Amino acid sequence: MPAKSELDHSWYRYFLFLAADRQSVASRLLAGKYGRVLDLGCGNGSFLRANLDRFSKGEGLDISQQRILATSRLTKSPRLKFRVHDLNTLLPYRSRSIDLVVSLSTIEYLTDPYRFLTEIKRILKPGGELVIHTLNLAFFVRRLQLLFGRLPTFNSASGWQGGIIHNFTWPTLEKLMTETGFIIINRRCSGLFPRLRRWWPNFLCSDIIIHAHRK
Repeated sequence: MPAKSELDHSWYRYFLFLAADRQSVASRLLAGKYGRVLDLGCGNGSFLRANLDRFSKGEGLDISQQRILATSRLTKSPRLKFRVHDLNTLLPYRSRSIDLVVSLSTIEYLTDPYRFLTEIKRILKPGGELVIHTLNLAFFVRRLQLLFGRLPTFNSASGWQGGIIHNFTWPTLEKLMTETGFIIINRRCSGLFPRLRRWWPNFLCSDIIIHAHRK
């Protein structure tokens, strides 16, 4: 039987694969070139750096000061800027000042998703775009976990969800986005066999990636 450290290492490599794949899917949803782009929950800033040719100016916000410091050291382009900000508070931008907002694996950790999306709508220009990603609670693997009395979890060591406070399904996230003033353009998911998964997304997709624009 593999040692626990080997299992943890294998899981971490799989986690990195999933993170890279969802970033790739989100990148393919971008159409044309944008002016000012904002990444909410930017982490190490990899999304903005990978898509630097798609916009004129990119800014990233994250609650982790350590990540922002590390990201700032890695960033060479003067067109990128990163800063620490708690996304549970109001966004530090003028209304109708941003062309595109990207937020990957973030909304599930925030106390008020409704206010978060309302704030995104406020700062987007009319017709501005949003690409958002979160986990899908209705994924069949998580349904089986619940059926057998287990919490759907991504950390087998703890058995808990590691800070996640809101769960979403495709219908619930789409409803929330519609209520906060967005029109959905595209629906995608990451992982293996994405076309097959999209045939029945609420059951087969482990995550949710939605591309929308502001009304």
